[in-house]
Amino acid sequence: MVYCFADCELDEHLYQLRRTGMLVPVEPKVFDVLVYLLQQRDRIVSKDELLDKLWPGQVVGENALTRCIRAARAAVGDDGTKQEIIETQHGRGYRFIGEVVRSQ
Repeated sequence: MVYCFADCELDEHLYQLRRTGMLVPVEPKVFDVLVYLLQQRDRIVSKDELLDKLWPGQVVGENALTRCIRAARAAVGDDGTKQEIIETQHGRGYRFIGEVVRSQ
């Protein structure tokens, strides 16, 4: 599946993120965060859910998740201030809010 949003294309099968046509290097866990938020974009995803789904059976602190969210935002040209792609719902979690077009 390829997800197109803003000036980005994310290909979940090739594990690639492109922005304005250029390949953006993304760490595997950051890529996983992006894919999960894209797949769950119709709702807010809690921090606990992200930790359970992306680090199953591992003891990982919130700092690891926060770092991944920050890196994911940077990769797609977003940041914690403008939040046009990944929105923080304080006390609740995160939501992918960018407009998405999917293709095979």
